[in-house]
Amino acid sequence: MDLNLAGKVAFVTGAGSGMGRAIAEILVKEGCRVHLADINLEAAEQAAQACRAGGGRAAAVACNVGDADEVAAVIRQVVQADDHIDILVNSAGILKTGSIVDAPLSDWAEVERINLCGVLYCSKAVMPTMISRRYGKIINIASISAFRGGGSLGNTLYGTSKAGVVALTMGMARELGPSGINVNAIAPAVTLSSMTQSFMDESTHAAIIRRIPLGRIGTALDTATLSAFLASDVSAFISGVVIPVDGGLLTT
Repeated sequence: MDLNLAGKVAFVTGAGSGMGRAIAEILVKEGCRVHLADINLEAAEQAAQACRAGGGRAAAVACNVGDADEVAAVIRQVVQADDHIDILVNSAGILKTGSIVDAPLSDWAEVERINLCGVLYCSKAVMPTMISRRYGKIINIASISAFRGGGSLGNTLYGTSKAGVVALTMGMARELGPSGINVNAIAPAVTLSSMTQSFMDESTHAAIIRRIPLGRIGTALDTATLSAFLASDVSAFISGVVIPVDGGLLTT
């Protein structure tokens, strides 16, 4: 199926590694011009170089999604360079695994600032260009931990931040729909990445797999392919939904 994404301009956060990078790579392959945003500019540039090596159009940009002023400035620069942004993928996030009893309040402040406030800051920054053109796709990366108050790795604080992403997704879909903007979220289960692997030993890995009906842990590509679908007009009548990518874990 041709997703008709050629020529679209996309802005992907957390694109220097893991899920964000996979999403950026698949959007580039589908013909998008992608701005790979990450707090680690070196990682974003390496990812962008890999995209360009395959003949795609990609540019790296440093961006701390937890800083509203920085986000607004970066988005302005992108719009000035490319005239508009068609697709925003809010993929940047951090993981904390300590219990709520032991977690310092600074953990909550950090998790909320990146995982939840970052989604709002980036979305707010792209709204003017999307509203003016009456077109846009916003895709937020949530987590199935949003439905469980935590998960196999993420703790209560992480799950709460992702539950906020779910609520924000539904609210933005309702408010922005009349302006021609689709807003959806993807809720992965534990996904193999540099972020999660640092928290998983062999026994944890095996225990997670035992709970997943499809018998494996998700990959970044599982989420990336769905992101491309939601970024396209093939999904034009889908908005305000949260789609689990969990191998059936929520059924158990």
